[in-house]
Amino acid sequence: MIHPILGTEFSPIGWARRIFGLAVCVATIGCSGNTAPDRGGPAFSFSLTSAWQKPEKKNRIPVVDPVVGPWPPRVGASYPDLKLVDQNGQAFQLSRLTGKVILLELVAIPCKGCQAFAGGNRHGGFGGVSVQSGLDSIHDYAKRFAGVDIDGGTDIAFVQLLLYGTSMDSPSQQEVTGWARHFGMDRSRNQIVLRGEQSMISRETYQMIPGFHLIDRHFVLRYDSSGHHPKDDLYRDLLPALGRMVRN
Repeated sequence: MIHPILGTEFSPIGWARRIFGLAVCVATIGCSGNTAPDRGGPAFSFSLTSAWQKPEKKNRIPVVDPVVGPWPPRVGASYPDLKLVDQNGQAFQLSRLTGKVILLELVAIPCKGCQAFAGGNRHGGFGGVSVQSGLDSIHDYAKRFAGVDIDGGTDIAFVQLLLYGTSMDSPSQQEVTGWARHFGMDRSRNQIVLRGEQSMISRETYQMIPGFHLIDRHFVLRYDSSGHHPKDDLYRDLLPALGRMVRN
């Protein structure tokens, strides 16, 4: 496929492997998508700066069939029942949250916008990644555009799905735990960080980052504000709908 920004033939996995196959690499990708409210520029950018090292073997907790249902998710359909490992190293099944409104963020650690939405302009970037300037955290935007506090509400769960680690491979457990600690994601307050599996990485997955999914109490995906060309605007569509769902 042709990359929408680079304008060249593009395969996400192949691209990552070619980039990291160099002795030293520097790649910068700008992503056009939801713009920051009251600002004219793009809210997201995806930037990588890395010296190549042979990937270390990751200590993984085995997960059988990590995705039950179609991936990527489809608006109007039941959300894939993810069976992954959380920031505490415990197995977690997403459908356990049925009955709550779920705000799910799709994350790549090298994504500047993802870092900003996680609170990077307050806490600093994680893993040596710089943070998108002029972009507040999703916690702040939820209060502003939805009138909802996603920090510990009983009717809402905030889930961050880490799909890519610093090497653009699936993340290690150490990265997931470190990310959660850095940004104060507290499992006891329905703030859950899940470690994506290698089988979830694809061209379609890459194109969903950065972004958010809004899942209703019946575990159906209702709004999709993800990727370079989101179906629903984060500020005009998804977040106001989040407020309505929580209050109804």
